[in-house]
Amino acid sequence: MQERFEYTIDVHDNTKLKIMKKIPIYFLMLFIFSVFSVTPVVLARDSATTLHFDLGENTGWAPYRTGKTPNQDGILSELVVLIEKHSAITFTAVNWPMKRAEFALVKGIVDFDFICTAWFPGGTYGRNFVISEPLFAIKEYVITLKGNKHLFPTLESIYTMPIGTIAGYFYFDDYQFTRVDFSDEESLIKALKYKRVQAVILEYEAAKHWAEILQAEIEMAALHSTGNLLIRLNKAKQQQLPAINAAIKKIKKTGQLKEILDKYDVETQIF
Repeated sequence: MQERFEYTIDVHDNTKLKIMKKIPIYFLMLFIFSVFSVTPVVLARDSATTLHFDLGENTGWAPYRTGKTPNQDGILSELVVLIEKHSAITFTAVNWPMKRAEFALVKGIVDFDFICTAWFPGGTYGRNFVISEPLFAIKEYVITLKGNKHLFPTLESIYTMPIGTIAGYFYFDDYQFTRVDFSDEESLIKALKYKRVQAVILEYEAAKHWAEILQAEIEMAALHSTGNLLIRLNKAKQQQLPAINAAIKKIKKTGQLKEILDKYDVETQIF
């Protein structure tokens, strides 16, 4: 039997490679070269003042993720431009589905997203994150067709019922009702219009927008959640949070945030 030896090499950050003496030398050299050639790329991303953020898929959540018209970028894109300008941080958007984006956020592949803590059970947005200064108030409602508002006077009135929701979205009480998932806000309002569900949960401005586009007569029933939209930043990049917060305060104080919201006809409060 041929004797087998192992050598241990420290490569980077206490990572150890076990090298078998049996491996031909050219394979060994090729492997070590590939490890060391990749390492500087990783380090370069970590040291740069570039943050990757999740903007979601290219459809849905108007007027935040997308604009109300084809030539509008959406509120979040315009906000990022201003925060970048006032913070000296470069921001790069990714457009991924919700579940993939959430995984990437937890792993630090993506650095931040925009959330409202009221969407999460108990307001717990995840131990891997820190949150920014609030941007503006945001509300979700239980939404019905006109004439059915009286059926949902309280939040408890939806419990145990099938309720229209969006796949991948967070709902703090979704264990209380039966989720009927749709791909986006447009599909949700269509389902309501054609009576596939009696009620849906949707953010106020998005509901108004799609009801107008689809000519659906809707009513806002019980308030589902209310809170502030803010940035949820991975803790690995929390050293950038003071600069982000300073930029947010500046665009609020100078009225730039209000100008963006007015441009999209958003009815809200800035705190």
